[in-house]
Amino acid sequence: MQALSALVALLLLAWLLSEVDARALAGTARRMPAATWALALAGVLATYGLRAARLHAEWRARTGARFVDCLALFAWHNAAVSLLPLRTGEAGYAWWLHRHWQVPLAQSLPSLLWLRLQDAAVLGTMVLALLVSPALTFVAVAALALLAAVVLRGGRGGPMGGMTEADRAPWLPRLLQGLYGGRGGWRSWAFCAANWGVKLGVSALLLHAAGLHPAALGWCGAAGAEAGAALPLQAPAGLGVFEAGALAGVHLCAAGAAPVDAGAVVGAALLVHALWLLVSVGAALVVLAARRSFARPARALP
Repeated sequence: MQALSALVALLLLAWLLSEVDARALAGTARRMPAATWALALAGVLATYGLRAARLHAEWRARTGARFVDCLALFAWHNAAVSLLPLRTGEAGYAWWLHRHWQVPLAQSLPSLLWLRLQDAAVLGTMVLALLVSPALTFVAVAALALLAAVVLRGGRGGPMGGMTEADRAPWLPRLLQGLYGGRGGWRSWAFCAANWGVKLGVSALLLHAAGLHPAALGWCGAAGAEAGAALPLQAPAGLGVFEAGALAGVHLCAAGAAPVDAGAVVGAALLVHALWLLVSVGAALVVLAARRSFARPARALP
């Protein structure tokens, strides 16, 4: 199944690349101002800091983890997810927590699931706002508020989700509280929203600089690309679905307007994708080279 998924995504990429003029794309990359690339790189690095801060908000009180430990965790985990098909790299999160912080699977897996649910909620809301309708976005925000209220109502049993017999809640609040378990509170939501805002902004900036006009199309392409990257249909490095998502997002926003040059959109998305992948691999190599700096173990969970 994994091989079939990777094959489909790679065939999709091959079909998309047939529309791309490689020489014109190289010229576009050279003409983009150095300041644009520098600003985009700064934005990518900012997302790493925000992701690390989100992990730090969850794990500092439980394990004594330092911010630099959380930065290393995210860099390693992100590279694994980026390079392995079908998001099998997600296993790197539980592996790191167990090896470095002695966190059992019973606690690391709910943490990972909560992170992805939170990502889906925040990114989904932003994608709805950019691609579909402000009205649907309002509905999504209201649903998030309701979910948060249910979680908080179910969380009276303690910050780690333990509940006494007298304080037992119905199954849905108990399930949500088991996933949430006091994982960073409002800071986690703030860091998550800031991360996705910056990430979409970086991609929109590069797509616009690569030729997508007006600037709104850059935001639509960025939203579509990230929505595509979240799908389980993944080849190694996420090739294919990221570019297809960008093209779909641009077409959705440009419906009824002037025709969109598919080759230009896919080429621009390739440039954006290349930057994210290069930073991902580079950050993982830095963590690997400096692994002795992260050798101090956090305290074991009680």
